[in-house]
Amino acid sequence: MKVILKQNVENLGEVGDVVDVADGYGNNYLMPRGLAMRASRGALRDAEAMRQARLKREAQTLGEARELKATLEAVPLRIPAKAGEDGTLYGSVGNTAIVEALRTQLGLRLDRRRVPLERPLKSLGGHDVVVRVHPELTATLHVEVVRGE
Repeated sequence: MKVILKQNVENLGEVGDVVDVADGYGNNYLMPRGLAMRASRGALRDAEAMRQARLKREAQTLGEARELKATLEAVPLRIPAKAGEDGTLYGSVGNTAIVEALRTQLGLRLDRRRVPLERPLKSLGGHDVVVRVHPELTATLHVEVVRGE
């Protein structure tokens, strides 16, 4: 079944893309949630308009993403955490804690899913964390986990 995506769907495509999916996936998941519509002649014209609007919007946001990248890479982020004598944390620092620290220290609001960690940070010291600021652009944020209360 051919469908036109109305929203970005991870591992499938972006707004306006025409993709071929299994009938059950399209009928039971994508369409009831408003993520896609069936591809027809008229809908294909709408898909092209959605795709052009997406490309225009992405070009505009790419400039903003470059500014955000420069901001993130300029200053290290300090996160206090409880730790033992050997520097091992009693808990861990995950992407939610990093996003919260970005909000309080730099005034930036990011979705936690834009900070994909392979594993939470479990030791004191400096760590480099990748932040997806745009689909085509990532920033490397230096996070310093320091001994706290």
